[in-house]
Amino acid sequence: MAKKTYQDKDRDLEALLRDIEVWFTGQGYQTQTNKTDGTWLLQAAKNETWRKAVGASRAFNVLIQGQPKDFSVELSTGEWASNLTAGGVAAVLTGGATLLVSGIAAGWSKKIEIDLWNFIDQKVMFGEKSKSVQELAVLKAQSSAEEKLKQLSDAYSQGFIDEIAYNAKKLELEGQMRSTQQDAKTEEKLMKLKSLLDAGILSQGEFEMKKSELMRESSSSELNAQVSKLNAAFAAGILTQEEYESKKSAIEKEAELTSRIKQLENARDAGIITREEFDKKKLALLV
Repeated sequence: MAKKTYQDKDRDLEALLRDIEVWFTGQGYQTQTNKTDGTWLLQAAKNETWRKAVGASRAFNVLIQGQPKDFSVELSTGEWASNLTAGGVAAVLTGGATLLVSGIAAGWSKKIEIDLWNFIDQKVMFGEKSKSVQELAVLKAQSSAEEKLKQLSDAYSQGFIDEIAYNAKKLELEGQMRSTQQDAKTEEKLMKLKSLLDAGILSQGEFEMKKSELMRESSSSELNAQVSKLNAAFAAGILTQEEYESKKSAIEKEAELTSRIKQLENARDAGIITREEFDKKKLALLV
């Protein structure tokens, strides 16, 4: 078959492989995949009876290699691996990847090749962009939290925990998910701000002001996470209404104080106020 190289595309290669797998599955193929560092391999084949009928005994191989911005896609045919997960990518490739066979199978395979290349080109042009480190961290955390929520729901439906415990733990997990998402967004925005500072687009003072705003947003996220834990404790009957209100009020006051001190620190670091002014204003807040 053929190989194409794509440059400056910034594509999520694992997502691209998944899309190709869905494409094959939608046309009645069985598929299997494996990956190593910087290499993704998919095999697709019709069932044994169909392959014998058209004289096509070999499977399609789709090999993706490289990094999100610069990568290649290679299409070939090869022997169907009995266990691609165990054998790995190398085992399939060393087993022989060849051009298409003649006869009916050749025409059928050529048609598949043309359609598949059209699909891949469209996905590379308009598909999913590669994810940042922060986005990957959020996805991993979300996946973990969703699995815990499913386990929690199963435990409740099977009678291992009662409704109060279920609702309390569910509130806590949902709060953790929101906090993780907000933290990742804040980190990504900080990185963008730093790049603008380094490029000279923002002055140090402007950078510190924007950073202060982000820190206030982050403090709000931390507050919401703490309140979620309180809600869970209250729902579980651990706290009375009075205890809940008291602890919530204390958390809100602490968050407000932390936010104001952070603003003062940023103003001091940006040269907006002197160290003496900072110490005086901070003392006034703490008294």
